[in-house]
Amino acid sequence: MGYSVLLHPENKATAQKLGIATGLMFTLPFIAFYIANWAFSDKQYPENYAGGAAIIATNIVVAGYCYAAYIEDLDENPDHYNDESGPKMGASKQRVD
Repeated sequence: MGYSVLLHPENKATAQKLGIATGLMFTLPFIAFYIANWAFSDKQYPENYAGGAAIIATNIVVAGYCYAAYIEDLDENPDHYNDESGPKMGASKQRVD
């Protein structure tokens, strides 16, 4: 199974969001670190400020990815999510216990 699921046409938007978030998660903290290290170079320990900036950048990327996942509309086609072969999702989910 693996990564081949992301190659299906219905998962294209999700794969794109994941790719963008992965790229930002790799690059943005480094960029924030070096910019903050340069900006706070007159302080006694600029690495502390730079590390904090990298942490903030990482949290912004994670929050943005979570927000993008939250605003996805899962119930735009309820028949697609009521497939008996898969799990129930969205508003059509019912407890069975």
